[in-house]
Amino acid sequence: MMPSSLVEFYGKHSNYACGYCSQKSSCHSDGMWAHRLSCEDYQDLIDRGWRRSGCYCYKPIMNVTCCPAYTIKCNALNFQMNKSHKKVIKRLNKFLRDGLKEEHENQAVQSTEGSLDTTEHDRGDSEIVEAPRAPSKQPDLQCFQEASVAQRAQDASSFADQPDGLCSSKPKSGSTSNVSNHSSGSGVTNPPKKAKLLRIERKREKLQKKGVSGDELERLMKESKGQNVAKSLEDFLSEAPRDDEPAAHRLKIETISTSGKKFQENLATSFALFAKYQTAIHNDRPGSISDYLEFLVNSPLKTGGVMGSFHQQYWLDDRLIAVGVIDVLPYCVSAVYFFYDPEFHFLSLGTYASMREVAFARTLNRQLPSLTNYYMGFYIHSCPKMRYKGNLHPSYLLCPEVYSWHSLDATVKSKLDASKYSRLNNDPKAQDTNKPTEQDLSDVILLQNRKCLRYSQCLQANGPIVEVEAYARLVGKQCAKRMLLVVA
Repeated sequence: MMPSSLVEFYGKHSNYACGYCSQKSSCHSDGMWAHRLSCEDYQDLIDRGWRRSGCYCYKPIMNVTCCPAYTIKCNALNFQMNKSHKKVIKRLNKFLRDGLKEEHENQAVQSTEGSLDTTEHDRGDSEIVEAPRAPSKQPDLQCFQEASVAQRAQDASSFADQPDGLCSSKPKSGSTSNVSNHSSGSGVTNPPKKAKLLRIERKREKLQKKGVSGDELERLMKESKGQNVAKSLEDFLSEAPRDDEPAAHRLKIETISTSGKKFQENLATSFALFAKYQTAIHNDRPGSISDYLEFLVNSPLKTGGVMGSFHQQYWLDDRLIAVGVIDVLPYCVSAVYFFYDPEFHFLSLGTYASMREVAFARTLNRQLPSLTNYYMGFYIHSCPKMRYKGNLHPSYLLCPEVYSWHSLDATVKSKLDASKYSRLNNDPKAQDTNKPTEQDLSDVILLQNRKCLRYSQCLQANGPIVEVEAYARLVGKQCAKRMLLVVA
């Protein structure tokens, strides 16, 4: 099978400025340029601590960099609202109904759960890395396709019995190390059920077949039992004025592909909003429209079905007031960046958009049952203004050594209070199960001199290539054997 992803490994990018602690030469990361990237491969990459900025993918060197950045996700199906979340949604709905700003519009919303609004403008991870420009010499993509087809025929016999060979019928969606993190089965055999329990189970199955899941499923099940039910996230969001009701304003949210015609029609409008945001909020020059395209529009992800890269545009009447940049992947909605019109800061649009993105993930779960999480980028405990991401519950952090997920609870926070870098996984015997072996390294696939070949063939001809082995360890054995790596 022809690889779906084509990347160039850049290696270490060291001693650049940090946008969080303001040191001028304290950031360290590994990076690579993604010419093409399947959504399945990118899912596996972010489950190993990678993130993308445009087509540039980077992975912080956690035990060296000044502000260790932990990948954070929220279980969208079991999302628990707090008082601040409810207050933000109610305030926006009230503004839509009567058009009036509340008297405390310039005050940050405070609650026992923590501050949400004081860091509204920091919902992106753009300051973590200085993204290099695209490679000056682009690989021959036509050659990439031709070489892959030729290699597929050549390997048909020698790799036919290998599940991860080039001719395998279907690439695995989700790396070996992370499959258990996304599955929900316990493997426990249930005892015989009584008639009442069977009736409840049948009702649950009917609702699930209709696409109902998560909090909404539990709410309907409780209603069927006559129990009091707490309002769900969807209940709060649905209290916005309907089209047939009188209202001062209408809010419309459109999810559009960045590669579609409709996006191009609104490109000038979205860029103008981004420029206004950068100037007012970050006191920074917005750059040219080509910079905007490279940073927030261009994406290596292959769009297909519900997956790919999208902009969620928030239109207040006929005015664009906010844009959420997201990736939809096999297991999650991944937040990339968010920007808004500073005139509407009083609406806490960053927090409101987070709620909308969680709800969007829950909706997509009906079409794609594996999609259960909302990824929020990086959680930086050593930077207090970035801790707000932990306000979404339940949230989990990725262990930077074993790549296992751990609840962001008091225990984990105490570890990070004691040391900004922490393994998180308490089991000293736990290992990275996606770490490549010598055999896995031999199976890394390369594009070299217009030919697609295995790393084992390069070893025989030229000896070891240090960069290839470093790349395989960083992306994991599954991606290393699926993605095509460009080498000189």
